Amino acid sequence: MLDPVVLESLRQLTAPGEPDVLAQVCQLFLEDAPARIETLRRAQAAGEAVGVQRAAHSLKGSAGNLGAKALLDVCRQLDDRARAGNLAGTADLVASLDVEYARVEAEIARLMA
Repeated sequence: MLDPVVLESLRQLTAPGEPDVLAQVCQLFLEDAPARIETLRRAQAAGEAVGVQRAAHSLKGSAGNLGAKALLDVCRQLDDRARAGNLAGTADLVASLDVEYARVEAEIARLMA
């Protein structure tokens, strides 16, 4: 679920006659997130904490920009664990990340329809 307050604040950033800021943010997210998720997945599988941390941190920011709280929470957990050098249990978090991304993707599709 995307936070309606965040979505409304993005809508309000659009000046009359200008491109829709919300649509632009959503489009950038959809273009960028899959590659970051794949990078994170590969780093996690290889046991590369730094790679997991960087990708999770970036995704966390993108999720926050959209108000995707559940996705942000999973990214925060991955970021925190990887920053501590502890990748134990991160395979489950990566699976959760995939589920939450799919939910966000579907909600963006509904918003943009």
